[in-house]
Amino acid sequence: MLFMKNRVIYLLMISVTSTLFASMSEIRLGGRFSGWGQVTAYGSNPMNLGGRYIPSMEAEISPQFDTELAGNCYASLSSDYTDELVYSKQVKPYRMWIRYTTPRFESRLGLQKINFGPAKILRSLMWFDWLDPKDPLQFTEGLYGLRLRYDFQNNANVWIWGLYGNDGPKGWETLPAKNKMPEIGGRVQHPVGNGELAFSTHHRTVNTIGEGTAETRIGLDGMWDIGIGAWFESTLVYADLEGDGLNWQSFLTLGADYSIPLGTGLNVMIEHMMLAVGSSPFGDQNNSNVSAFSISYPLGIMDRLSFFSYYHWDSDIPFHFLSWQRTYDQWGIYISGYQTSKANDTPMVDEGAVAMGNQGIQLMVIFNH
Repeated sequence: MLFMKNRVIYLLMISVTSTLFASMSEIRLGGRFSGWGQVTAYGSNPMNLGGRYIPSMEAEISPQFDTELAGNCYASLSSDYTDELVYSKQVKPYRMWIRYTTPRFESRLGLQKINFGPAKILRSLMWFDWLDPKDPLQFTEGLYGLRLRYDFQNNANVWIWGLYGNDGPKGWETLPAKNKMPEIGGRVQHPVGNGELAFSTHHRTVNTIGEGTAETRIGLDGMWDIGIGAWFESTLVYADLEGDGLNWQSFLTLGADYSIPLGTGLNVMIEHMMLAVGSSPFGDQNNSNVSAFSISYPLGIMDRLSFFSYYHWDSDIPFHFLSWQRTYDQWGIYISGYQTSKANDTPMVDEGAVAMGNQGIQLMVIFNH
């Protein structure tokens, strides 16, 4: 049933966009290919090869209407210590939306990316995406929905969104939304001093036994320039799950960055996240603390060296990631190495990759056309 529901959404979007293509004045074809090779130590998959191609078509229908269609085609081949090869592949939509815009208003309908918040690595507001700081492509799946945004003259803005027909959990979620139940939410962002403050909320029905369980989350975030860049993100989630009574989740991220005038400019960033799950807001039944540190230094016009590290205080697990990138007009080359004290279940890139071992290296080549 879930497959049939999504297939109906695909066919509806394709039908609408195909009808509009007949009146298009400009069509732009493009795409991005990325290929990678990964070697890990002390992990379940010592070697992995993979590739992803995202073909895209952007079209202007009128001065107010435009659309984008993009696919996600990937395949990977990995080995394990038993000398068996594991092959996986998939082709599916990546972006598929229609947009109406005026100087201050935007309406976007279809398969799209929705994300917000100032945090860079430890994101309390990772509600709808799967962005990975290790991934140079910043690849993330889209969501089916309608998003409205209005910008005021003082740079304040209001968002309203509705989601429907999305599989599985999103962002920090552990349980998916109930089938055939819409999700709704919104965000208000307003200038405050030398920065901005925003309030967000989202409501959905969690897929549990019976009629499901209502879940409400609220978020507050802000960012200011006070000589250094400073920001925070916070989220509070409530769902009456009964059972163990751990109905509240809370996330708080504090962060800052500064560009040191050294050579071509050395950017330093730190973040700290506090997580809690309990029977009351900010409860102390299950607490976690994670800290992150990153530096980035341009070696020239085409080269950049980056490093980030995070440390999980409760499990005493550090993770270090070093990368070098060279960028041309259409090509990009990325070489990354990582080390941790424990095998990590997080893939180096999204689907099509394998879990990391304690240490390893990855080469990625990107071509844009």
